[in-house]
Amino acid sequence: KEKVGGLAYEVILKPATATEVPVKPISPPKEKAISEADILNKLKKAEERRQSLEQQRLEQLAKDRAKAQEIVAKAQEESKLFSEETEKKLRKAMEANKENRETQINALQERLREHERRIEEVRRNKQNNIQQEVAPEGQA
Repeated sequence: KEKVGGLAYEVILKPATATEVPVKPISPPKEKAISEADILNKLKKAEERRQSLEQQRLEQLAKDRAKAQEIVAKAQEESKLFSEETEKKLRKAMEANKENRETQINALQERLREHERRIEEVRRNKQNNIQQEVAPEGQA
């Protein structure tokens, strides 16, 4: 189409569709009348499926419980081991502190004994000096 001032185009976005309504598929032929035995058989199979599903759920629950108990037991074991290790470390530290304290006390006692010996030696020397000073005066 030509217009004043330019050209115009028609754009076809989708091909034309048939105006006919598509033929609906024919519904499957209806089955013959269902007998009472068929109904009972279907009910029995449905009950078996329900029981099977229930059994599977119970088995899964049992597995989950066993796994949870296993996890709890493992956690308790780890806690027990941690407590034992901590107790051992604490005992070792307490023994080391006790040994250090005993060593310090022994060192202090040894210094005090040495100090006592020096004091005693100074007293003896002083008494000897006093006696020597007194003795020469007495002889003079």
